[in-house]
Amino acid sequence: MISKRPNVILITVDSLRADHLGCYSYSRPTSPNIDHFAKESYLFTNAFSNGPNTPHAFPAIMASRYPLMSNRLGLFDAPVTLAEGVKFEGYATAGFNAANPYISKYFHYDRGFDVFNDYLDFEISIEKEDFDFKNILCSDSLSRETAKQAYDDIPVPKMNIDRYLVTEESMERKSWLEFCINRDIFQWLERCADAPFFIWLHYMDTHYPYVPQTRFQFEMGMRPFTPLEMLQINTRIRESLLFSSEGLQRAIDLYDCAIRQLDKKIGEVMRCLQKHDLYDSSLIILTADHGEEFQEHGDLQHKSKMFDELIRVPFLMKLPYTQKASVHQQLIGLINLAPTIMSLLHLENPFESDSIFNGFEYSESLGMPYVIAEASYGINGATPVDVQMLDIDPLPKIYCYRDKQWKMILDKRKNQTYLFNLLMDPNEKYNLYDDRNFQTKQLHKYLEEHIKCIEKNRLSLKIGQIQEKLNVLLNFHIEG
Repeated sequence: MISKRPNVILITVDSLRADHLGCYSYSRPTSPNIDHFAKESYLFTNAFSNGPNTPHAFPAIMASRYPLMSNRLGLFDAPVTLAEGVKFEGYATAGFNAANPYISKYFHYDRGFDVFNDYLDFEISIEKEDFDFKNILCSDSLSRETAKQAYDDIPVPKMNIDRYLVTEESMERKSWLEFCINRDIFQWLERCADAPFFIWLHYMDTHYPYVPQTRFQFEMGMRPFTPLEMLQINTRIRESLLFSSEGLQRAIDLYDCAIRQLDKKIGEVMRCLQKHDLYDSSLIILTADHGEEFQEHGDLQHKSKMFDELIRVPFLMKLPYTQKASVHQQLIGLINLAPTIMSLLHLENPFESDSIFNGFEYSESLGMPYVIAEASYGINGATPVDVQMLDIDPLPKIYCYRDKQWKMILDKRKNQTYLFNLLMDPNEKYNLYDDRNFQTKQLHKYLEEHIKCIEKNRLSLKIGQIQEKLNVLLNFHIEG
C-alpha cells in the first residue's frame, strides 16, 4: 500500500567522511550500496555539519538549532524537534540510535518519537541515584524528593563516557549491536508499512573503535587484522597517540573496512524498503553528523576543531517517486535539513532556518551563501563530557565561517584566528589572517554578529531557567 503522504527515512552515520565514499570520488570500493543510492539521488558536494562532533552536530540536525544557542548541549531547550513536527501532522515516528550516549534519551533526543531505542543497556547501566542533584539545586533546604519531582526532566546521569574504552569485551559488544540493529529496524518497518512514518536510523560502525567483521576486510582486499592489531590501533586512536605513516595507513584501512560494513547495512535497509513497496514512495536522506581526522591537523578522532575533514559530510537525498540523480555544488548546512524535510512534505516549517527546496524543485539559488559551525571544548580541545554538557558557559568556544572560497576559524579562548583561501589551499595549511585585508574584516564581522546573537539567546534561556528554579523554591517555602 502506498501512502498519500511520503514516508521519511533519515539515515545518519557517525564519523563518516564524505571523501571516503565512492560517490564522492574515493578510489577504494568502500560503498557500493551507497554509490548505487547516489545514482537515484540529489548529491551535495558541499554539505557541512554545524558542529565537528556529535553533541555539537545533532541540535542542528534534529531541531535546526545552533548547538551553542543553549547553555546545555542536547535538545532540552529546543522549541520543537523534527520528530515532534511530523508527529503533530499524524506521522508514526521511530528512532534507532546505535548506543551513542550524546544523542540518547538523557539528552532528550527521544522527543517526538513513539518508539525510541538508544541501546545504552548494551554498554552502561544508569540508576536514578547517579544523578548529581547538588549541581542543580539552588538551596540545600530543598529536599531531595522535591528536587526529583521538580527537575526530573533536566538532569543527565553521570555517564561513563569511558564506555568507549577499547577492550576485547567492549569491541565484542559493539560488534554485536552493529550486527543486530537492522533486525529491530526491519521489525518496526514491517509493523508500520501501511502508515505514513518518519524513522531515524543512526549507525556507529565508523565511530571508533572500528570493529569491521573479517568478511569486509577481505572484500576490501586488506590483509586481515588480527584481534591484537585491531585492539592496538583502536587504543592509539582513543588516546590520540599519533601513528607512523605505516601505522596511520593501517588505521585508515580499518576505518575503510568499517565503512564497507556500514554500506552493507545501508543496502539491507534499501532492500527492506523495496520489499515492502516503500522505497519509491519515500523521502530518503543519508548524511553524517561529522567526519573523522587522521592526523591532517595533528589529531585523531573528532575533537572540537573546524577543519573540513571534520565538518564536511556526505548528503544524499532521494525524493519520493523519482530516481532522478543530480550533483549540486552549492553550500548547505545540516541546520537546513529539518526545514527541508518539512517543505518536501508540504508541511508548515516551524524552524527559523530555511529549506533548500521549493516544493520538489531545487536550484543553486536555494543554497546557502555560507555555513557557520560552532563548538565548545574541554581539555586539549576534546568534546565536553558528562556534567560539562549541562553548563557549557564556562567552557571555551570555537566558531567557523565557511563559504566556497574562504574559511575563518575563531578560537575565543586562545584568542586565535585562522583564515584560509580554500581555492588556493584546500588542505587548510596556510593561515592568511595576518594579512588583515578587507576579506578578513568582513568575515570577522559575520562571525562576531553570529556570536553576539547566540550568546544573547543563551543568556535569555539561562535567565528563564534561574527564574523557574526561584519559583520552585518560593512555592516550596510557601507550602512549608
